[in-house]
Amino acid sequence: MKNLVLSSLFLIISCASYTESFTPKEKSTESFTPEYLKNFSEASFKIDIEAFGNQFGGILVIKKLNENHFRFAFLNEFGGKMMDFELENGAFKLNYAIEELDRKIILNLLKKDFILLFSEQNKVEQEFSNLNFTLLKSSNQNLKKPVYYYQNKDSKKTASIVLAGTKEKVKILFTETGKKIPNIEISHGKMPIKIYLHLLQNN
Repeated sequence: MKNLVLSSLFLIISCASYTESFTPKEKSTESFTPEYLKNFSEASFKIDIEAFGNQFGGILVIKKLNENHFRFAFLNEFGGKMMDFELENGAFKLNYAIEELDRKIILNLLKKDFILLFSEQNKVEQEFSNLNFTLLKSSNQNLKKPVYYYQNKDSKKTASIVLAGTKEKVKILFTETGKKIPNIEISHGKMPIKIYLHLLQNN
């Protein structure tokens, strides 16, 4: 049954029209915060990045400073700081980055990824439903394209987040682990870049 649901999800999010297999319904809420962000304070993840045939990783520590204000520290496996940045209401502030990471393409990619993952009170424009999922269509002025939140009807948890216009730009898939925060896989359309986050600890 789980494989059937996952297959359905992949089919849905690979379609050109992201609402095509859904039925419109009356909005049940005006704003949406993913369940893993509710009562979020601080968490650390093992982060693995696959990019253009290369692979590297480390530890990502995330701390909530205020509503829609998060700070991120990317450390190497020896505890050395590689990057430190903040997102406040979708505005990206770079505090520090090693030379190899201080590049526009990398910063823009990380900005999109973490706005999608760490945005609270997202305005819901439309709501849709099918047999397995509730789909919330949202917008974010910092991303300039529609954002789609797929929620499992049974668990009420977020199964996927997709940023897409006519083409998919970013897809985030969640795998339940029995913990409050799931494992996370981020892909970037046709770009050969994937990011994996595995929870180590959260408070």
